Amino acid sequence: MGTELTYDLWATAAARAAAMTAAGQEPRRHHLVPRFYLERWAVDGRVRVVDLLRGRNAYELSPAQAALETDFYRLDEPDDDSSPVYWEAWLSEVERKASASIVLMDAAGPGAMDDEAHQWLCLFLAVQMTRSRSARLRRRAMFAEQMARVLEVGGPGHLARELSATDRSFPSKDLDALVADVERFRADPSQLPIPRKEDLESSAKTATHIAGILMTRHVTLYGTRRALITCDEPVVELHEYMAKPAIWGGVWGAPILAFPFGPHSVLALYRRDLEPPLEPGSMLTASETIDLNSSVLANAHSFAIAPAGDHIAEGLYLPALPVSIRSQLINLPNSDESLFRFWTPRRWEGQHDAPVRVVKRWWPKQVPAAPRPTPEEQKIIDAWD
Repeated sequence: MGTELTYDLWATAAARAAAMTAAGQEPRRHHLVPRFYLERWAVDGRVRVVDLLRGRNAYELSPAQAALETDFYRLDEPDDDSSPVYWEAWLSEVERKASASIVLMDAAGPGAMDDEAHQWLCLFLAVQMTRSRSARLRRRAMFAEQMARVLEVGGPGHLARELSATDRSFPSKDLDALVADVERFRADPSQLPIPRKEDLESSAKTATHIAGILMTRHVTLYGTRRALITCDEPVVELHEYMAKPAIWGGVWGAPILAFPFGPHSVLALYRRDLEPPLEPGSMLTASETIDLNSSVLANAHSFAIAPAGDHIAEGLYLPALPVSIRSQLINLPNSDESLFRFWTPRRWEGQHDAPVRVVKRWWPKQVPAAPRPTPEEQKIIDAWD
């Protein structure tokens, strides 16, 4: 993302948040998925919400009442010069700008976007990957697993030194307790004492870098006759073999990223070295749409969203939630060195009946490994740490 764009975003969000605080209008109930996005699925003013953590219990309500959580984006201990609702204002500004990009695409497709509209769309998509409950949990799980590996290799003293050298908000008096509790955090990452402020800052920072990578992808839009669902994790990595994603996948390496754009349209973001085989604007078949719905559902963590009256999310197969984090020691070729690989598996990983080539017409005859990043792209990737 360009520095001029992100600078304007931070300043505008701060001004909006300060105005809300001054007016005594700080929202406490926050949408986990943007309200304007949910409204695209509304039928007669209602959407169908399927709770995946409670036996797929389903209910219908207005987008204004759907996917809410109290104080999820609120700063619990704001700085003296910060509003408690700064990050809620930041998200609202991203959504406001991105909604204009989406209106353009609704009217005339991706080609209608100029560079700035493209930037806002990519930041909006990136934010959907970093703002959620599960994204917050994955960050904690990743950190807990890293702590466990450092403890295993270097011992308690080494881990304490590593923790004291990080940017995380761990007081020195708490380091011994953190080291002693590594296995508890590994078993339940939600117990890691990371302030919400750090969660929110990490979410925004990571999203701005992800957006820079998304901008390198080819943006295509397809239609569907049968309605699509969406969910709390609506940006879906599509790999040739969903049971075994490529090691270097993710935002950079996944061949295709799919995003339900509305109940009858889907964005497919192709890696920059892949040309879409299916003519952009084409209509997916009913069976292709069902395959895509299955992948969207399997990418969800807590809930799925369908048009009111549509029960498809309750009938599709849902793989069990995987472990929150995995790690593997990899010996580097032609070297005496090794490194740990950490990744967060999704529901289809390791499943013998996982999809192969979701929406088969989207795939080229052969899928090469991801290309090496350019120096500029590598800078964006390196800045995630």
